Amino acid sequence: MAAADRDTVYIVDDDAGVRESARALLETYDLAVEEFASARAFLDGFKAGGRACLLLDLNMPEISGLELLEQLRRRRIGLPVIIVSAQGGKEIQERARRAGAFAFLEKPVDEALIAAVDRALKAA
Repeated sequence: MAAADRDTVYIVDDDAGVRESARALLETYDLAVEEFASARAFLDGFKAGGRACLLLDLNMPEISGLELLEQLRRRRIGLPVIIVSAQGGKEIQERARRAGAFAFLEKPVDEALIAAVDRALKAA
């Protein structure tokens, strides 16, 4: 199946190792993956089209994951967003939910990631 015909998962994380690991896992499920090292790079490079979701790190320089999530909502970009973070306190999870996050996963992620991506893509 061509990349254009597959569901897409966008990964926004400033840690290259996390992006590469998530890409390797997601591609085994025949998902197209696009990586971005920052929220700014995502905003500059995102082109809507097809069924997709976004894996988003919370703690990034310049624009945080929550700030990006809030910008997406203001711009009416309706991607389901799965927050992936090493800091998963109840307060931050609640703020993410209020901002419109589809799911919140704590690092390190495992099979829960695939289940969340599957649900998000079905909701897209």
